[in-house]
Amino acid sequence: MVDTKPREDTDIKSPGSDIRQSFGSDFLVVGFFTPNYEAAASAFAQSLIEQRISHHLYARPLLEGDWYSQTRQKPSVLALARRDHPNENLIFMDVDCRVRGDISEILNTRGDVAMRTKGTAKGTQRALKPTTRVLLVRPTSGADAFIAGWEASCRRARGGQSAEFMLIHAMSDSPENYSVGTLPIRLAGIELHDAPPDAVIVHDSIRDPSRPAWALRRSLQRFFRAVRNAAYRVTTGKTYDELYKKRGAPGGTP
Repeated sequence: MVDTKPREDTDIKSPGSDIRQSFGSDFLVVGFFTPNYEAAASAFAQSLIEQRISHHLYARPLLEGDWYSQTRQKPSVLALARRDHPNENLIFMDVDCRVRGDISEILNTRGDVAMRTKGTAKGTQRALKPTTRVLLVRPTSGADAFIAGWEASCRRARGGQSAEFMLIHAMSDSPENYSVGTLPIRLAGIELHDAPPDAVIVHDSIRDPSRPAWALRRSLQRFFRAVRNAAYRVTTGKTYDELYKKRGAPGGTP
């Protein structure tokens, strides 16, 4: 049942249980964590408590399969949250996000759902990819159709296919009517090292420690970026990031 009276609950938490607390805010942050992410969920909850943001983080089992299998729990968690809190504006976040200030501006975005759409390179072309680190879900029938389509798509997934990969299929094949808005970058959960100074939601990926290839990839990316910036500074007087206005560089994309 939904508690409609503003109140401040005592934090409800025990090992293997949901993490939840209410401050009577105009929205509810939701998310989920598997046992290996419980420490991250607790740290995330603390950042929400500091901002007096109501939240409900669902304890979920670690499924068989790879890391991508765990991400595909996202739409089923959202479906459960819609049943548990049917009148609330829900803001889904990954638990390795951090909230650093007031995020109520997120309610000003349009759409049954709102998310960041990230530009990615596809050979010589560019494509838009939805990202679901932060996802606004309104209490509408359109939002429910969006969740149902995404959940059905994830049930058809194979190994190595993430929730976001399946979301692309769900959105491209959807017979339903729903509107999708886009989130401002400062509210979209950009990686901490790339986030603009005024970002109030940031993301600090921890991923699954059983995936060393991911950690190696991130280290190589940082090394390549540093070498490229140094080379461009020698030849042009500016780093690559400054020259092409990359996010996080002085004068770069906000």
